[in-house]
Amino acid sequence: MKTLDRYVLLEMLGPFVVGVIGFILVLTVDLLFTMADLIINKGVPVWAVLKLLLYKFPSLLVMTFPVSTLFGTAMALGRLSKDNELAALRTSGVSLLRLTRPILLLGLFVSLLSFATNEWVVPRANYVSNEIIREIVYRQPLPDVKDNVFFRDQQNRYYYVRHVDMKRKEMQNIMVYELLAERYPRVITADSASFQGRFWQLAHGVVHKYDEKGYLNYEAAFDRLELNVAEDILNFSRQKDVMDMDRRELGELISALGKGGANTRALLTEYYLRFSIPLTCFVFALVGIPFSLSSPRSGQTWGIVVTIVFMFTFYVFASIFRSLGRGGLLPPEAAAFTPQLSFALIGLALLWRESRSH
Repeated sequence: MKTLDRYVLLEMLGPFVVGVIGFILVLTVDLLFTMADLIINKGVPVWAVLKLLLYKFPSLLVMTFPVSTLFGTAMALGRLSKDNELAALRTSGVSLLRLTRPILLLGLFVSLLSFATNEWVVPRANYVSNEIIREIVYRQPLPDVKDNVFFRDQQNRYYYVRHVDMKRKEMQNIMVYELLAERYPRVITADSASFQGRFWQLAHGVVHKYDEKGYLNYEAAFDRLELNVAEDILNFSRQKDVMDMDRRELGELISALGKGGANTRALLTEYYLRFSIPLTCFVFALVGIPFSLSSPRSGQTWGIVVTIVFMFTFYVFASIFRSLGRGGLLPPEAAAFTPQLSFALIGLALLWRESRSH
């Protein structure tokens, strides 16, 4: 590594680490208030609270990576610009691309780290933290089956139930996807159902079957249909929601539901977000460079301003596109990647203009 690369990286690493720590503390303030109330007023053991915080940490860490990358970029270049070190380096013949290369490489590294953490650590940690909340923190005596969650039994059936009433042993709006030897699954829908152990009594529903080309070739309505489920519904209290799934599990769910004709746009949007969210780290490093190069004398203050403005603008923009994708108003790919690509193009254009001006 060249001396210049080490120098720029050290300037950026300090603010980056401070940003990660600071933003994690901000994100955990509300959680800490809740945890303190649980310890003092509800008698939840301290070890349970500490364990919950530990499993919440990976998801918080991933959330801080992009803004910390932007903060580190803005603070490092702001300081170098304030002390005229950037001007001296560029006057001596160091190109802008050469000067900012270590920042872009660090942004790329943080993106890869964010992707790996979000893929292999966060889903499992989210699942365990939800179990801690349910079993220890809130001490639910009866397992609770979540609403609007897909789950699968041992016979490779996929289920969707909009609402479950555990006291009355009733369900509303049921969809069952049975993966058979044929190319497309059999789909069973029902308005309601009652259950006793592994036996479900579906009421007022329809059975659909599809041919090899995906066309509907069989449809039969029923008033009552008994379904033998491979597991007791109480075991479904441990089902995973979307945020508890890794990319492979989410992809399998989308594939199975898509073959059954279900609307998977919301799930596809979430799937592509698993790629686009980590990419934000690199995009923030790219965008932060041109805005930090023209910082005024108060370099550190300018770095904070750049971080706040871009963080707010980007996340509002990303939230809008995420909602458009989930609602089907945009293709899932466009909804997931448009914010990152738009900001990356802005960053490249400004960087090109800045390099041409010297």
